[in-house]
Amino acid sequence: MAKVSSPLPEILSLLWRAEDDLLPWAASIISEEVYLQDHLELIVAYMDCANEVRTNSGSTDRHIALVGLFIRSFDSMSHCVRSAMTGNYTGSAMYARDLLETEFLLGYLLDEPGRPEEWLRTTPGSNPEKYRPHALRKYLDNRDGFKEQRRKLRYQAISSLGSHPSVASFELKRDGGRNINSGPFKQRNIFELCIQEAAKCSLALGSLLLIFCNGDFDNGREMSSRLALLLQRSRLKYLGGEKDSTTDTLR
Repeated sequence: MAKVSSPLPEILSLLWRAEDDLLPWAASIISEEVYLQDHLELIVAYMDCANEVRTNSGSTDRHIALVGLFIRSFDSMSHCVRSAMTGNYTGSAMYARDLLETEFLLGYLLDEPGRPEEWLRTTPGSNPEKYRPHALRKYLDNRDGFKEQRRKLRYQAISSLGSHPSVASFELKRDGGRNINSGPFKQRNIFELCIQEAAKCSLALGSLLLIFCNGDFDNGREMSSRLALLLQRSRLKYLGGEKDSTTDTLR
C-alpha cells in the first residue's frame, strides 16, 4: 500500500498557511495604534480572569452553568481575535455574535438567584422561549430602561455581516473594490473594526464576570483586580465613563 505523504488536503494547508502569514502584519498594525494595544490588553485580562474562575470554581449547578458560559466565551474570544488577525473577518464576526448571545444570556442569568440552575436543567428540545436572543435583549432593555434597541441593532448588524449569507456579508470579503476575496486577505479598516468589536464584547462580559467573581468567590476581588482596573480605564478613556458597551466605536 502506498504511503500517504500528508493526510491534509493541499487547499486547506495553503489556506491555513496564508492565515498564519498574516499574523506579523496584524501585529505591526497593533504596534502602531495605542487604542488597539489597550483593547487587546483588556481582551487578555478578560480571558485570564475567566480562566482563573475556571480553576477556582465549585461543583454546584450554579457554578457549572456560569463557569461553562464564561469558558465558552474564553474560547470564542480567542477565535474572534485570531480570525481578525489572520484575515478571516467573516469568522471574526461570527464569533462576535456568539459572544454577544453569551453576554445576553449571562446578563439574564446573573440577575436573580436560581436562574443559572434553572437554565442548566433545560434540554435542546425544551429550551424555553425566554432564553432566545430576542427575548433576552427585550428583558435587558426593559431592565436598563433602554428604548433605542441598540442591542438589537448591534446584533442584527453582526448577524448580517458575519452569520447570514446576505449581501451585507460581502463587505467582509472585499479589500476596497468590488471583487470578493476567497481565503485570508489584508484589509486594515475591517481588521481594526473586528478588534474593536471584540473589545466591546470584553467590556460587557467583563462587567458580568466581575459580578460573578465578587458575589461567588471569597477571593473574587483579588482574582478580578486587573480586569476591574482595565474595565475602568477603557470606560474612562473610550466611553467617557459610560458603562454602555453598545457604542459604535471604542477608538
